Parts: sequence; structure tokens; C-alpha cells
Amino acid sequence: MRAEPALAPPSLPPRRLLREWLLVGLALTLLAAALVASGVVRRLDYLLYDLALITAPPPPPDDVVVIGIDEASLAALGPWPWPRARHAAAIDRLAAAGARSIGYDVLFAEPAADDAALDAAIRRAAARGTRVVLPLQFDVPGRDGRAYDELLPVVGRGAAAVGHSAVHPDADGVLRSLDLAVDGSRRWPHVAALLADASPPPGFVAQPASAPPRRVGPRLVGFRGAPGSFRTLPFRALLAGEVPPAWLKDRIVLVGATAAGLNDQYATPTLGETGLLPGVEIEASFVADLTQGRRLERAGAWAGLVLALAALWLAMAALLRLRPGRAAAASTALAVLVVVGAALLLRLGGWWVAPGPALIVVLLAQPLWAWRRLAVVNRWMVAELAELGNRTGLVSRRRAEAPADPVTRSTQLLAATIDRVEELQDIAEAAIRGLPDATLLVDRLGGIAVANTAAEALFGPVPTLAAVSATFPALPPLDGAALADPASPWHGESHARDGSIRDIRATPWRVRDGLPLGWIMRFADITALRRAEAAREEALQLLTHDMRAPQASILALIAAEPGLPPALAQRLSQLARRTVALADGYLQLARAEAGGQVMSEVDLAAIVTEAIDELWPQSRAASVRITGEGLDEEALLTGNYQLLLRAAVNLIGNAVKFAPAGSEVECQLAAAGEQWRLDVVDHGPGVDPAVRGRLFGRFRAGPDAEGVGLGLAFVRSVATSHGGSIACTDTPGGGATFTLRLPR
Repeated sequence: MRAEPALAPPSLPPRRLLREWLLVGLALTLLAAALVASGVVRRLDYLLYDLALITAPPPPPDDVVVIGIDEASLAALGPWPWPRARHAAAIDRLAAAGARSIGYDVLFAEPAADDAALDAAIRRAAARGTRVVLPLQFDVPGRDGRAYDELLPVVGRGAAAVGHSAVHPDADGVLRSLDLAVDGSRRWPHVAALLADASPPPGFVAQPASAPPRRVGPRLVGFRGAPGSFRTLPFRALLAGEVPPAWLKDRIVLVGATAAGLNDQYATPTLGETGLLPGVEIEASFVADLTQGRRLERAGAWAGLVLALAALWLAMAALLRLRPGRAAAASTALAVLVVVGAALLLRLGGWWVAPGPALIVVLLAQPLWAWRRLAVVNRWMVAELAELGNRTGLVSRRRAEAPADPVTRSTQLLAATIDRVEELQDIAEAAIRGLPDATLLVDRLGGIAVANTAAEALFGPVPTLAAVSATFPALPPLDGAALADPASPWHGESHARDGSIRDIRATPWRVRDGLPLGWIMRFADITALRRAEAAREEALQLLTHDMRAPQASILALIAAEPGLPPALAQRLSQLARRTVALADGYLQLARAEAGGQVMSEVDLAAIVTEAIDELWPQSRAASVRITGEGLDEEALLTGNYQLLLRAAVNLIGNAVKFAPAGSEVECQLAAAGEQWRLDVVDHGPGVDPAVRGRLFGRFRAGPDAEGVGLGLAFVRSVATSHGGSIACTDTPGGGATFTLRLPR
């Protein structure tokens, strides 16, 4: 058998749940905006950025070389600072090897005795086509009340390019970005921008001496890994001629301190042993970004807010539509997607959208919604349990205690309700088992849920649907499709294999909201009833035959005996015909009252027309004219054609009987709301008000002595069995009006 879907749980108050859902979403929306505006989760964003940046960093380019002033060079060449002639020798070596440009990350802010040697080396490098870039220093605060002083190098003026090398670590002390330029009295590009020939951003604004320098074009640095990731050569080896010129030709060379004792190291996202990276390697990474076109920037706060709100409402939609387990999994997956998506956007698009606020609100959405939903469900359950207890009126067997908290209150109500439900179940089972007719409760999957004692006697100790079908082969299928049919209640009679006749009724077993649970089936034994009806029909046939046969013989004898006095013959003939009419009328009335007739769609207008035609000889003999009104249009209803025809004949014939010669009997058919109304109007003597109350009873003959008093009783029985009515009123000007009403 095909598996049916599981039953739905009782419906919770949807408006209250939706309101709580909206409140949770709005609260988290405000929280997301506050997190973005305040930056309280900035350290989380820093951590996620660092993890995204250092995961599979790109390799350093071959055209960037670092000449490191390391501990070995200090040990071999003497303590710092070195004579400027030594720096001049290094520049000569690099220029002679054909270096494209030299970034000399050493401050020459103070004059020295051998400045001329360094000046000459810088000019010689320029003459060979090698540009030398030197850093300047911003002294904050400046002298004489200035916000800063620009300390330019005292060497290389006119021959060397000058740029800034200022650093601005983030709030956690980690350096993640550098500025393409700084605007002071003039625009100072970054040393790396000069080495990479990168164009500075437009829009220079000179800063007054009272204002600090303005940062221009901040860029995130795409670090290439831990210290030593770039090709790094010792300064000592360069001066000793141990560096092959091919390693330097057409390269960008950065000279700077790599020794820890020179205090030119910064905390960066790289995962070295100390987590510190020399400043010259930071500049090398920046140069690599600019030469390779790798642009990394922080998106504005608005982008973080958009990401947070989009992720939040996706999570809220999942929480509203999915089951709790799936909703929790969806929230977790969405949190992972936020982090992974931010990392992919950084790697593929060069934009860093801070995912911290989005991650926080997504992770908070599930527990907050679970808390609020649980609160709503708990309140609803307490109210429903209390209402159920009041509705059932049964007393729990458990001793009531004063609740200490809402959870205890809920558990006490649940325990009391379980007691009540168990008692109701016992009562229901006892009531079903005590029913005199065989009764089954069949679930929607075809299993017998409950069978009473009579059903066990009929179908066996353990009834099954197969046993029911074997006992009653004509039983229709009671599957899920039949349950879904609004007209699914089924009623019929069937002969069991034991010869008994059962009245079978199958009614859908539904909960309050209309959800079908199965079938309630009753098998009433009507064998004795049907036998009694058959005997009754046989008795009626016998009675009418016994009544008709002698009267027919009397009529035949009267017709064959001409010697009878005419008055006596007429009287005997009248009595015989009256007896025959009485037998026929009684038989028709009994069959009409027995019920069970076959109903179909019939045309009441056609039935009335046929009745008029059938009564034409009688009306002609009485010099009465029968007219019809409203009989040209269909008047459809559900009924038994023969019974309705006989009722119309009786009703119109009764009017013809009492109508005076030369008058009319009017048959008027019209719609009256949800009913058809047939008025039969005569202009005879009318009906005495004292007789009108019992006019439609049995054996209530009218003024004419020839009536037997069963015709109008038959009409009433037919009208009642068709859901209609019959009434008699006075006709204005004299006569009577009989009104038959039948459902359309």
C-alpha cells in the first residue's frame, strides 16, 4: 500500500509566530547596524581577514629583490649606523649590475661628512638609467606649533626620487595597509608607488602646517607570506661581489634593515615564527601588488551592512520555513558561506567586505528565534491544555501542586491532560465496543484501529481490511483518494457471505480542522427488516388482489344480468368501483410511504403536461377545461417520475372533480426561490375550514361521496419524500387552490 504523508501537527497561532519572527528580525537588524557603526567586532573582522589573506598567498614575483641589512652583515661590516660611503658603494654595485630601480629604505635626514660620496653614487646610478628612491620622514609634532615637519633626505637632491614610507597599523597593532600617497605641503607618493611607476590618485589638496598630513588611496597589502618569502640577499654579500649581476639586472631592488635590532619590523597577518615582518619586505609586497595590478581595498561600512542584512534575512526566511533541525543546519551553512564568500570576494575581486557583523547576527538568529518560538509554543500549549481540561470536564488522577515556574506549570498541565485523554480513550473504546452494530475505525493507511465486539464476531477476532473486503465483495475502495473527496461518505447495502443483509455506512473520520484520519464504518444487520418489508409488500399485493378480484366479478355479473333493477345495479356498481379505487389508492400510498425510490433528474413541467393529457377524457366528460401556465420552460428537479406523475394526476383530478361544469382548472408552474411552485386552482365549492386541517390525512374524503380519502394523502407523502410540501388555500372569488412546493 502506498505510504501516506505524516499527519500535520496542531496549528500554532500563525499571527503570533509571525509577529515574534518579525520582532526577532528587526532586533537583529538593529544589532547589525550597531555592530557596523560601532566597530565592536572589528577584531573579529581582522582575524577573518588575516585568515583569508594568508590562505594560499600568491608567490612573490622574480623582478623584486631585497638586499637585507641583517645580523650577519652588521657583524661583518660593523655596528649601525654605517658610513655613507658604504651605502654609496652598494648603490654603485646595484647600478653596475643593471638594476631597474633602487628603493633605499634608509633615512638620511641628518648631514654627515661623507654625504658627497653618496650624492655622487646616486648621480652615477641616474646616469646609468637606474633610478634611486629615498624615503622622507614626517616628524610629528613639528616645531614652532606646526602639526608636522617634513624631513627630506640630505643627499641625492635633484637626482633621487623622494617618497613617503609612513605606516599606520590598525587598532590591534597589526599593519595591513599602506597609503599610495600622503598630502602635505605637496603630494608625496609612497616609495613603492615610485618604484612601480604607479600613478597617484587625483585630487591633491595642500595641507596647512597646522593640519596633519592627509592619507590618500589606502590599499591593503597583499603579503606574500612569512619573512624571507622574497629573494633576499645579505648586504655583506653585495659589497663583497658575491651576488651575480644576473640576479639584479632589470629588477626592482629594495635595500633595508632585516635585523631585529634595527627596530624596523611590524606585526602583520603573516605567520612567521615571531609574526613580525621587516619594513623592507612590507614595501616589497606593496611593490609586487602595484606591478602585478593586484588591488586590494576595504569596502565601505555600507557594504558590511548590506552583507549583514542580506545574510540575516536569508537566515530568518530559512528559520521561518524550515523545520528546526534543517533551519539550524541552514543557518550554520549560511554563516560558513558568509566567511567563504568574503574570502572569495577578496581573492577574486580585491574587495574586503567585513563579515563580522553578518556572522554574528546569523549565528544569533537561530537561538533567538528558537527561544521566542518556544515561548510562544509554551504559552499556546498551556492555554490549549487548560482549555482542553475545561472542555472535557474530567478530573485528573494526579494530585495538583502549586507551580513553581512556567515549565513546571506546563508539565503539570500536560500530565493532567494525559490523564484526561486516557480516561476519554477508555470511555470512547467502551462506547464503541458496546455498540450493537458491527463498527470499525479504519485509519488512512488501511489498518483497523478499533473494532467492537460485534465486528469481531462478524469478521474474526483480529479484523483486517482484507477480511472485510472478503465478507463484502461489493464494498468500494476506501483509500486516500476517497478520503480526499468532499463527497466521500458512502452508504449502501450488501449481502454478506453468510446470507445476511447489511446496511453499510462509511463516514470520514476527521479532526476539527477537517484533516481526514480514516473511516468510521458501521455494518447494521437489516436482514429482518428487509424480510419484513418483503412480507409487507407481499401482503399488500395479496390484499389488493383479494379486494380487486371480487369487485371485478361483481362488476362482470352486473353487466351480464340485465334483469337487475337499474337503481340497484347502479348502486352495486358504484360500491364495487369505490372498493377497487380504495385498493389501488392504498397500494400506491403504501409504496410512496415505503421510500427507497430511484431518483433522477426530471422535468416537472413535462410531468404536469402529461397529467393534464391523461385527465382530458375526465375533464371533457365533466365539461371542465384544464389550462396550463409556465409549462413551456423546463422545471428540472431530482425526483421519481412515476410518483410525481401520479401525485399531479391526483391533485389535478381532485380539482376537476369539484369544479362546476363550464369552469376552468388552472395549473400554474413557476420558480419561487429555491423551489418550484405548482398551483392547481379550481372554482368549485371550496374547502370547509373545519375540514382543511385534516384534508391530507388518510380516508378523509371530500364532500363527494365517491372519494375514498387516499388521493391527497398520497400527494402529501410524495411531496414529503421529495423534500417539499402541499397546502390548500381559498381561491379569491370561490374555490380552492392546492399549492405543491418541490426543491429545484
